[in-house]
Amino acid sequence: MGRSIVITGGAGFIGLAAAEALLATGHRVTALDLSPPPAVFRDHPALAGLSFMKADLRDKDSFEAAVAQAGADTMLHLAAITPNAALIHDHAAEILTVNIAGTAAAMAAAKSSGIRRFFMTSSIAVYGTKGPWTTPTLRESGPLCPDSLYGLTRRAAEDAARLLAPVFGLSLTILRLGPVFGPWEHLGAARPNLSPHAQILALHRAGMTATLPHQMRADWLYARDAARAIAGLIDRTDHGDAEGDTVNIGAGRLSTPGEWAAASGLPAPQVADSAALNVTAAMALGRPPMDVTTLLTRLPDLDPISRPLTEAAQDFAAWRTQIAALSTPEVSP
Repeated sequence: MGRSIVITGGAGFIGLAAAEALLATGHRVTALDLSPPPAVFRDHPALAGLSFMKADLRDKDSFEAAVAQAGADTMLHLAAITPNAALIHDHAAEILTVNIAGTAAAMAAAKSSGIRRFFMTSSIAVYGTKGPWTTPTLRESGPLCPDSLYGLTRRAAEDAARLLAPVFGLSLTILRLGPVFGPWEHLGAARPNLSPHAQILALHRAGMTATLPHQMRADWLYARDAARAIAGLIDRTDHGDAEGDTVNIGAGRLSTPGEWAAASGLPAPQVADSAALNVTAAMALGRPPMDVTTLLTRLPDLDPISRPLTEAAQDFAAWRTQIAALSTPEVSP
């Protein structure tokens, strides 16, 4: 019998990817967010059965009412702002409120609704971008050296969750996500920048050559593979503990957006100085991939975590074709 899962930030990129995977495994899923998913996404058959409720975790009473109405036994907390420089300049205090205090608000709402299983995403950003890197992979138990506002808020949210989980009687699992690309990605107020992969695709459609500051080599993970890992961990019965279980979710290998472009049949992006850049991303040069030993120990059937780039390219192209068909109005004969 499936679980009932409420997802905060459920209309966002990772929220919709996770909802697709959870619905496919028989769970009942309710997405909470400030705005509904894009209309064309809502019509996709993979999201059939997804419930949506408008909710703002900064409004305690209405947010807790929405969580209670969802009737869930598990919460997947994804609501966060992934800022760029402009958003930091204009809304730094709001970023801190949503990313840190919002985690406490989500946990309190879970407790008030009788939810005991609490999953939350964090980010590879907690490991920082500058090193020095002393191990070939970034282990969950390794040093955390965030050097961006986003990374700092993610680490603070992790620390707060670990302190609050026993207070609220929650079992806690922290899911540290690496960089992700693929289906369901879209811009929003909380996510002002697309992945380099999506930017390369948009530039190609506009007849422009993509220009990157460097190769952006990282442990890029296809969205449906990330969601499969999230759903697999939620499906496990031996979930979390009151002190906070932490699991890296990464690709287990390095790749570049350029390699994905080649697998997709797109022109190779150029690498040039800042004057010519039209693809941006806060990627760390030389940062090792996240260690995925813990993930594969929990979910051995997930190996390999990340599908080959050619397969990801084909699947992403098929998804885009489906979305294009849904967005094209039928013409009466």
